[in-house]
Parts: sequence; C-alpha cells; structure tokens
Amino acid sequence: MIAKIAAAIVLLPITVVLVVFMVVNRGDVTVSLDPFGSIPQLSFAVSLSLLLMGAVVVGLVLGGIGTFLTQNHHRRAAYKRKHEIERLHRESGQKDERIRMLEEDRVAAASGASSRALVPAARAA
Repeated sequence: MIAKIAAAIVLLPITVVLVVFMVVNRGDVTVSLDPFGSIPQLSFAVSLSLLLMGAVVVGLVLGGIGTFLTQNHHRRAAYKRKHEIERLHRESGQKDERIRMLEEDRVAAASGASSRALVPAARAA
C-alpha cells in the first residue's frame, strides 16, 4: 500500500509536467532527413512534442535492448546454476533413496531377511 502511494506521489507530478509539455509544444516543426536539403520529399512536418516523445521512446527501446544484450552473460550463468541445482537435487534424492534402502537392509539383516540393496531399481519405460 505504501509503495502504491509513493509511486503516485512520484508519478503524478511527472504526468502533470508531461501533459503541460505536450500542450505547450503542439506547434509543427519541419524535420528533414536530407542533410543537404535538396530533396523536399524527405522532409515532413510533425508536432514538436510528438517528435520529442518519439525520441524518448526510441531511446528507451534502444537502451533496453542494449541492457538486455550486455546482461546476457548473467542470464547464461543463472541458467547454468539452475540446472546444476536441479541435478544436485536429483542426486541428493537418489542418495537419500539409497540410504533408505541400506537402512531397511540393515534392519532386515538384523531380523534375518535377504538384502535388496544390490537389486537394481526398476527402470522407467
């Protein structure tokens, strides 16, 4: 609940400033994709606020992609650790089962029954 209130306290002023910015800068500007200015087909008029917001969105997307690519080695290491942990859990379960069988055999040997510890486990099809 406190996190939502804190987020509202931070985001509300940012939203107000953004809306005011969009309203104040609604005039059109000419953007030319031709560096020499000789081809008028490569220029267009767009609202300054939309142009700046588009630049911010493109920057966020490119920054996200860059971050994703630079953190690839961390994700790979986490993936390897996860599979190592799963393998160790499986081995631990197998060892626990083997210990349980040996203890049952010890109890059975004390009572005179035959050993099952050397009998292979049933294989899944």
